[in-house]
Parts: sequence; structure tokens; C-alpha cells
Amino acid sequence: MGGKAGLSSHKTEKTDSEWQAKVLEKSDSKISILFRNVPLHILSAIRRSLMEEVPTMAISAVIVLENNTVLYDEILAHRLAMIPLTSDKAIEKYKPPEECIECKDCTDCSTKLYLEVRNPDKDELVVYSGHLKSEDPDVKPALDNIPIVILDRGQSVVLEAEARLGRGREHIKWSPVSIATLVSVPCVDFDLSGAESREKVEACLSCLSNFSEALVEDLRSKGRGSIKLERFKSSSLLRYCEAQACSGIIRVRYSDREKILTFEATGALSLENALLTAIKEVKKKVEWLEGKTGSLQKTVVKQGDSSY
Repeated sequence: MGGKAGLSSHKTEKTDSEWQAKVLEKSDSKISILFRNVPLHILSAIRRSLMEEVPTMAISAVIVLENNTVLYDEILAHRLAMIPLTSDKAIEKYKPPEECIECKDCTDCSTKLYLEVRNPDKDELVVYSGHLKSEDPDVKPALDNIPIVILDRGQSVVLEAEARLGRGREHIKWSPVSIATLVSVPCVDFDLSGAESREKVEACLSCLSNFSEALVEDLRSKGRGSIKLERFKSSSLLRYCEAQACSGIIRVRYSDREKILTFEATGALSLENALLTAIKEVKKKVEWLEGKTGSLQKTVVKQGDSSY
């Protein structure tokens, strides 16, 4: 069979500069978006903003009035804090934490949730997030089936909780996403004629079949070329095959101008609201920095005009 020249002669990708975005996959709680030509530092800033800068509501303080369950008050409070609370309307209704530093029990900054569950006669009773009652119907558990504690016969739990706005950089309980990843789109350059023997080609394809049968069929039908794998986020197995069974047959590379942003929402915010709010938060920081550097530039110019 032929040499390895086919792997080093792939054409360079077109470099049109128009920013593009396309939804690859979407469910109620998870979305994957393909971005083209958007600079990496901008997408990275949006990803970090999703995790750390988007405000949501979460329980920040708990007053335990009655608790004879197996859980200590502190553990109970921690579990309550990690329950996502609906925040789509709350982020417009309540003041952000930086505006409520001196405020205590302000209705503009927080709301209350109550839990009162008793088990007088059952063998056991599971207390769920749905048992929480909120003063504000716009701030309630995103899911009703999150278990909090199991009550044995004769046990009870009664408490009052305060929820306020916060950001993920303060504590993960305020993050609207449980995961946010940014990966480059993998591309496979291949030339089946570059193998030393047909047996090596079959060994390579056998390895790749563990990654994707559809990819193997493409390679068999085309024989030589380049395939972009927009739908595949992980390429670890591809790189393993490249190093072990497919040396000289395939080469895995990554697009410089195509990235896939994937994030999963906790339920505190909708996918759309989480992403748009993250972008707004990045924009605010850029505008703040622009204002600071603008005033600094004026100061430098003014000092430069001074005569000695």
C-alpha cells in the first residue's frame, strides 16, 4: 500500500470571520451549542460566567425549631441549601447581594420558606423538597422529588429558611449549572492507503468501531479525506486508536475556530435565561473595565502634559 503523504496534505479550513452559533442538542435541562469563529477567550468567559457570575436564589440561613431526626441541624441546613430554587423571575424581583450588604430581613433582598413535617404513626416517612412551602410562588424548589431526610415513627422536622440571591463564585449552591464544558470540534484526517497492509487497516477500523460504527462506514466508503465530528464531544478513544492501531492511517486534530459549549441547568434558571444572563454579566465586566481604563488613560495624558 501507499505512503503517509495523504495525512499531511489536508486542506486548510476556510477562515470566514462571521460569528455563527448552532444548537446541536437540547433537552429540558441540557444544551450543546456549536460556535464558529467566536474567539476562545470570549467563549471561555461565557462558560466561567455561567458557573460563577449568574445570580440565582438559594437558601442561605436556616432556623431549626424542631428536629429529632438522625441528621444534625447543620447537615439538614446543608441539604436544604443545595436544593435548586426557581429564579427566572426572582433575578428581576430581588436585589443582588452587593446591594444588600447592610440589609437584614429585607423583603427586597430575600424571601422565606417553611418546612413542617411530622410522622406520628408510619414506619418511615420521606421528607422531599416538595414539602417546602414558600412565601413567594416564584421562588420554590425546581424539583419536588429531592429527598431531604427520612422520618422514623414519632420524628418530626420544623424549620424556617431564608433564600436570597447569590452567585456561584460565593458558593456552588448559587450556580445555575451543574456542569459547563467547552471543547474543540475534533476532525479526523484519514488515508486507508497509507497502511502497511490490509490487516493493519482492519485492525485500525476494528479499534475505531468501538468509538463509532458510522465513522468506520465513512472511512470504508471514502478511503481518504477528512471528517469533522460535531456530534462527538470526547475524542480520547480516537486518540488511543491513532497511537495504537492506526498509526499512519488516521490523524486526530482539533478545529481552531469551532467550539462546542455544553452546559446542564440545575433548574434554577431556564437554559436560555442562564446563557443570556451569563453573556450580560460578561458584558457588564467589559464595560466596567473599559470605564476604568478610559479614566486611567485620561490620567496618564494629563500627567504627560505636566512640565518640569
